[in-house]
Amino acid sequence: MEFLREEFLLTLLLSYFRVVSFFSLFPFFSSNYVPLNVRLYLSFAVSFIALSFFDIKTVSVNTFEEFILKALNEFLFGFTAGLILRFFIEALAIAGEIIALHTGLGFLQLFLPGQAPMSLFGAFFYLYGILLFLSVGGAEIVLLALSESFKKVPIGSFNLFFLNPEVFLEFFYESFKLGVKVSLPVLLSALILNLILAVVNRFIPQMNVFMVGLPLQVLVGLIVLLLSLPVITLVIVNHLYDFLKVFELFIKQLGLY
Repeated sequence: MEFLREEFLLTLLLSYFRVVSFFSLFPFFSSNYVPLNVRLYLSFAVSFIALSFFDIKTVSVNTFEEFILKALNEFLFGFTAGLILRFFIEALAIAGEIIALHTGLGFLQLFLPGQAPMSLFGAFFYLYGILLFLSVGGAEIVLLALSESFKKVPIGSFNLFFLNPEVFLEFFYESFKLGVKVSLPVLLSALILNLILAVVNRFIPQMNVFMVGLPLQVLVGLIVLLLSLPVITLVIVNHLYDFLKVFELFIKQLGLY
């Protein structure tokens, strides 16, 4: 049978390294909400389906050193592609940390199973970003792009030194801009509130601004966040669509090197 040929099994194993390293950083699938054995089985299923239904040329390996080199290249490819997508989720988590800091709720820490401790708003935007990513079909688009990568970048042909560093900087800049846009309404409201409290403290020195300011800062921050959440959602979704288009283009351009 063709599935039992040595070239097919080696190609399947190398493609498995690409997919499993990609899923190690892929949003939602890399979290502990998905059990490790499910991620491993899913990676094997995606690799097998890609080799079975796409016209992918099998790889022949002559020495063990050559196999290790090809496996390392596949691991680096999956890690690089997953890292780019990770920028999007981490930008939302950082935006949540900034919002928590400026609403006076930065001391509230959530301990999610298998996750690093994060603030209340950091965890909220982290999960909210994953929800939006899945709801707009981001997982399907990324999996199709990953399957397309087997055609554009054949197994074992990836070279990390051919990548343009400006691509990573562009993804990083766009993610940073997204984090600023998401946290901007709360940042501006906190700045205006602090200015008002400073003026009030100037004219009424007898009033304890610290006792009044902290509850007021929490209240104003929550109200502004609630009112601006539809706009924030629209900004995140629009950025996500652009992000996925650029990611698809990035995968296709890898085959030109």
